[in-house]
Amino acid sequence: MLSRNVLRAGNAVRQQAVRSASYQTSKTPFLLNWYANPYHTPLFVAKEMGWLKDEGVDLAILEATDPSDVTEIVGGGNVGLGLKAMIHILAAKDKGIDLKSFGTLLDEPPTGLIHKKSAGIEQFSDIIGKKVGYIGHFGKVMIDDLAKQANIPQDSFETVRVGMNVTSAIMRGDIDTGVGFTNFQRIELEELSGEEAGMLRIDELNDLGCCCFCSVQYVANGDYFGENQETIAALMKGVRRATDFTIEHPDEAWGIMTKANPRLDNRLYARIFQRTLPYFSRDLRNVDRDWEKVGQFCKHLGVLETEFDQHSVWTNDLVPEAGKPSVAPVTPGGIGVDVSAFNFDNTMTKQQAAHN
Repeated sequence: MLSRNVLRAGNAVRQQAVRSASYQTSKTPFLLNWYANPYHTPLFVAKEMGWLKDEGVDLAILEATDPSDVTEIVGGGNVGLGLKAMIHILAAKDKGIDLKSFGTLLDEPPTGLIHKKSAGIEQFSDIIGKKVGYIGHFGKVMIDDLAKQANIPQDSFETVRVGMNVTSAIMRGDIDTGVGFTNFQRIELEELSGEEAGMLRIDELNDLGCCCFCSVQYVANGDYFGENQETIAALMKGVRRATDFTIEHPDEAWGIMTKANPRLDNRLYARIFQRTLPYFSRDLRNVDRDWEKVGQFCKHLGVLETEFDQHSVWTNDLVPEAGKPSVAPVTPGGIGVDVSAFNFDNTMTKQQAAHN
């Protein structure tokens, strides 16, 4: 027969379990698309500077050890908010997973096959006889499609799934080249190998006119988005303030990021941060043209099995307005420049158009 002390202890554990199960946190969990790294700086600046709390959001930033998990975790509602690449949001929709993009963090980071210069890869046909690394399903599909376009037999090269660890796979000799970002894995490869690294951009090989399929988006579970629009709008206000600060005061922003994540305080990650700065979205908005191109690209690749409107997975309704200029124009009403006469090339990237 159990003693009274054991019974009392068991009851206490059960009561504590009930209290724990019913506990409701005031924190707002947010799942990163990978481990915390330089391109997450605006989120950490917003949190560490207190700008999110100013808006009533106590953000708990969570790291993903496997980027592939984010779609199901956020899509399943285990965490309401996170980050995901544009092409993966469409893939989630195709599988019946409801994600809504409500803003842009990283705008068109150039993505392609990175390699050491000594690998002798100057054009796509140079993959013949080599091992090509890819992150996940889409990477393999893109490589195979490019080979098909170039009339390169599938058995003339080998594809190897390496996840996000393309740099270490090249360094180990497991692959000769692999899919990565110019502002991340390419920098990693240069630092670790001590030699110049090259990259064949996938958008250029496909003549897409943009590298938007790898743009990193702020996403929410569909139900969470519908039920928490005030929280999301407040989050975006704080993030907008932090993004402006990161772009305008990069040294101070990087200091805040490395204080929050001391393991990033080294030359490698500082270089990655510097190369990432041009790709932070200044206005945080989803770009209609980009979603159109990515949707059409997915259809070309044959990776979407269901028919749906690619524009149904995003909105700019909760992106804060830029606000009014702080000074008045010299001539009241402006000088009346009519831009409708300009013929902009629709194939230009946004960066090219900005400097045209």
